[in-house]
Parts: sequence; structure tokens; C-alpha cells
Amino acid sequence: MINQIIKEINQALGHNLYIIALTTALTLPDICGKAEYPNLNSTARYKKWYGENIGQYEINPANTKRGIDMPYLSEEVVYNLRCSLLHQGTPNINEKYNITFSLLIEKKNKFDIYCDEASSGYNKKAYKVNIRRLCRILCWTAEAYYKRNKEKFNFFNYNIIDVDEERKRLTPYKRKY
Repeated sequence: MINQIIKEINQALGHNLYIIALTTALTLPDICGKAEYPNLNSTARYKKWYGENIGQYEINPANTKRGIDMPYLSEEVVYNLRCSLLHQGTPNINEKYNITFSLLIEKKNKFDIYCDEASSGYNKKAYKVNIRRLCRILCWTAEAYYKRNKEKFNFFNYNIIDVDEERKRLTPYKRKY
């Protein structure tokens, strides 16, 4: 199922369907968190999995050493983005973190490399997250985690039947007149 979800996120990005791609990508830490921490509640496992696998690498160590409180994609920020977007249809998390938060959309570029923007000034912080970048990070990390831990995904019990493919396999009915 992870592979299918990632495939569809990439298809959405390929058609510049940014919000569809992002909302779906934001479910990946939910799924992987369930595999890694099945006994935690969904909030705790989402944040813990994201923090351990992605969030800790989003902090700029140079800023931390200098004591600069620069916004970044922490587990709190991403979890709240997920909740706001999935449950309220808005990516607005500005009030909760006292930052100006924006989503950046950008068509696919030659190298498939995208950047976020963060700034911190006197009583003013801003973070602009590139949707393609966040989707890529979530997809790549979830895919790698899934490959290493397939046995933990035993809760997947589903059937997806492609009706079009099933119809192709059927022998056409020929009428006798």
C-alpha cells in the first residue's frame, strides 16, 4: 500500500496537483508510525516517527549553535499542518506558532531539487515550505522505512481490484444470432 500511495503522490505532483499530493504525503508518517509504534495513540506515534526519521534532520545546526531560533519543519509543525489541512482544509498554522507560514508551489525542475525559506527577525518569524520538497522527503523516507520494515506492516489487509484490468481478462461474450 505504501508503494501505491507514493506512486499516486508522484502522479499528483506530475500533474501539479499540489494540495492533493501534500495531503496524501502527510498521511505517510501516520502509516509508518502505526507500524513502528502500534501501541501509541495516533498523535504520539505520528510525532515520534516523524521526529526520529525526518524532523531531527530539518534543524539547521549552524543556527542552533548561534542561538538563533529559526523556524523549521519540526514534528509539531508538520503534525499541525497535517491536522489543519486534512481536517479543516487549510494549511494555516500561523497563529499556533506565531510565524507567517506559507506554502510554495513550483513546477518540476531539471534536478528535482527544491528549497524552503525560513527567516527570523525581531518578533517576526516566517517559514515557506516548498510542497514538492516536503512531499519528496515524506515519500523517500516512508519508502525506505517500508523497505527495511515490511514485516511491521502486518496491519495492511486490503484488496484493491482494478475493474478495467479485470474486464480486459474477461473473454468477450459473443452473441449467436
